[in-house]
Amino acid sequence: MSRILNKIALYVWSGLCSGILSMSFHACISIEIEENTHKRNILFYIGGDNNLGSEPSEKINEIRKGWQPEKGEMLIYVDQRNIDACLLRINGIQDANGYYGLDTLETYINDNSADKEVLKRVINKVVSDFPADSYGMLFFSHASGWLPEGMLARPRSLVIDNGEGTNREMEYYDFAGAIPDNQFDFIIFEACLMADVMTLYELRNKAGYVLASSAEIVSPGFTDIYRSDIMRLFDTRSAIPSALSGFAQSYYDRITSIADTNASCSATLGIIKMSEMQNLAAVVRTALNGTTIDETTLTVDSMQRFDRPRPNDINLITSGNRRSRYFDLGHVMDSLTTVSQYAQFNAQMNKTVVWKASTKRFLLENFNNGNPNYNRYDGYFIEHHSGLTTYIEQAVYPELNAAFRNSSWYRAILP
Repeated sequence: MSRILNKIALYVWSGLCSGILSMSFHACISIEIEENTHKRNILFYIGGDNNLGSEPSEKINEIRKGWQPEKGEMLIYVDQRNIDACLLRINGIQDANGYYGLDTLETYINDNSADKEVLKRVINKVVSDFPADSYGMLFFSHASGWLPEGMLARPRSLVIDNGEGTNREMEYYDFAGAIPDNQFDFIIFEACLMADVMTLYELRNKAGYVLASSAEIVSPGFTDIYRSDIMRLFDTRSAIPSALSGFAQSYYDRITSIADTNASCSATLGIIKMSEMQNLAAVVRTALNGTTIDETTLTVDSMQRFDRPRPNDINLITSGNRRSRYFDLGHVMDSLTTVSQYAQFNAQMNKTVVWKASTKRFLLENFNNGNPNYNRYDGYFIEHHSGLTTYIEQAVYPELNAAFRNSSWYRAILP
């Protein structure tokens, strides 16, 4: 998670697995859910054994404040620095400050949250011990989507775990391999750069819908809407896209309440219908008809980018050049195809990305003279946002080119 913004609220906490004491200054908004016989349980998987600091506890506290019992189970796996990983359950006991309590179901010594076997074990326990008609997943950690382990200075892969002083990462195909087919009705990624087609194609059989960001998610992410909107996700009377779009719109409205010349006004979100990913691949394959997605067929610097390859990414950045790795899929296809081919692609995209929203800028504030300050955060304007990103092969990235060609998505779209 990018860490540019200042915190909006202050929190005091005393350790996740031994109980949390919290103070907050938000208004409490209750979402009423009509009682029915269908229950949804949600797993919040938090890989925080890194530099995320107090953000895991802040998010958990906000959920505890907005929680409504007997609507389903909220299970939280959290691994953070200097605290043993644990599996928590929000219970129905409310304290004097209005926070619902936490039961510690299990504690794990030296757990590696970036290990696919840990994720698999946690999912299996949640499903076996807490049966439900429906399951959802929230995922929070550093992430960089499809990039191979160790290929980005910050952030990287899906989870980064710094336990015992060693960086450990989970790659996207391991993440997918840990999840049984059709396990989740939805997965929400509160993690950077997760709307790439390589990752989502790999997850196409794992969830009904995915909410993900083409760009980074700027800290504090969804923290400020958890209290008001967490119960939307438990409403089994609402269609999944409606529940997700209500949640996402609440976040987007909060972000866009900030002036767009402020770097804080930065967001890209999309809801992807996973059953359409196979159809999208077929349409892309037909439209491309063997055309490669690389720097020989595209002017890379003119494509809408969604990452910020800054100077500290020295293992991937060539001197004097910006070499992005995430580009808007719609913009790429528009640049590679005829009018009729793009129309067919766009029709399928509208079936695949069922909701999307983006700000006009990303981490791009103004100088005092009113001109954009591109240097401070390597920010950019957002002129194209289809809700999905892709990679463009570039000679400077031989390892990424090989990884891209080895992806299931690549094999599905090109001969």
